Amino acid sequence: MPKFQYKAMNMTGRTMEGVYEAPNQQSVIEMIRQKSFYHLEVKEIVERKDMKEIELFTKIRSKNISIYCRQFSSILKAGIPLIKCLNMLAGQTENKPLKLITMNVMEEVQKGSSLSQAMSLHSKKLPSILINMVAAGEASGTLDKSLEVMAEHFEKEHKTQQKVKSAMRYPLIVCIVAIVVVVILLTKVVPVFVNMFRSAGADLPIPTKILISMSEFLKDYGIFLFLAFIIIIIAFRFYLSGETGRISFDKFKYHAPMIGKFLTKSLAARFARTMATLITTGVSITEALEITGKVLGNTYALKVMNEIIEQVKQGKGLYVPVKASRLFPMMLENMIMMGEETGTLDGMLLKSAEFYEEEVDSATQKLTSMLEPLIIVILGGMVAFIVLSIALPMFNSYSMVGAG
Repeated sequence: MPKFQYKAMNMTGRTMEGVYEAPNQQSVIEMIRQKSFYHLEVKEIVERKDMKEIELFTKIRSKNISIYCRQFSSILKAGIPLIKCLNMLAGQTENKPLKLITMNVMEEVQKGSSLSQAMSLHSKKLPSILINMVAAGEASGTLDKSLEVMAEHFEKEHKTQQKVKSAMRYPLIVCIVAIVVVVILLTKVVPVFVNMFRSAGADLPIPTKILISMSEFLKDYGIFLFLAFIIIIIAFRFYLSGETGRISFDKFKYHAPMIGKFLTKSLAARFARTMATLITTGVSITEALEITGKVLGNTYALKVMNEIIEQVKQGKGLYVPVKASRLFPMMLENMIMMGEETGTLDGMLLKSAEFYEEEVDSATQKLTSMLEPLIIVILGGMVAFIVLSIALPMFNSYSMVGAG
């Protein structure tokens, strides 16, 4: 849906300006009239496609944004004007897409746009929570503090993401190495011994026969297995490209054995941290939920969040729809209930975020400690089977020679 930048004025001379998403220009004018203003200017925002920016493959990660916000906040606290601040920030930012965005934002601010309006032109690359926090900071005159809060938020988010990745990285690497080792053994090592056994004409034990069958099958049909594997991956990616498939898979992950509880705690930590950050700065519950749903990075969670938003709009509060969703742990549900009853929802969410971030750290260590021996046993069992299958005929031949 296109975005429109508008300026309006009411009968008392008070002006209003901002960016509004609407299907056409007339819809924006109607929105302005409903607020008892009359429009001065309404123009569609055309997002500029900077070729340099398009060609860059570097992603803007949470760590990059955390450093960026901290530097931005420090420069503003020094009393440097916004334009000069953005110029300095563009010069010292190492992330190339972020550098280009800062330069474009500076140009828009020089033309008269507010910082949040200029940032909203890059909403596909910049997190929506950052743009909303900047807008809140501008409105309250505490832009430096808002950016400092964002620096801490994205730093925490980066640490949580790294813990999740580190927990998943080790098993994946070991599994890949195990597959490569087994394939090399079956296709390169085993055939040498097979020829030796056949030339000796010995009666082979069952494990050796199974190993030889596996080796010959892999040699004869290995290319077809590889192609079938590629087709399965492509089909799975195609399945995930659809909304139904993606939602089903994302839901399955949170009910999967071993990793399900771990991912649920990670989701709870991100939800609580983001909601606490937004509510603290005065963002409404429904708007905070909309932003939070987008930053959770899970389509199933986003679907549930949209259902929660609808119930909140009906006046059911936050606790009742969150509890009905069964998306988060019970402790978080209870903390939300207490926060609503005592009027300290942001504080309760912040405490919950800190608790679940520690839980993610602990769960990472537990998950790794559980997976390590399991993978070692499986890998060791596979290698032991291959070695035993090769060694058994040798032992049999030696025993026959000894008996003779």
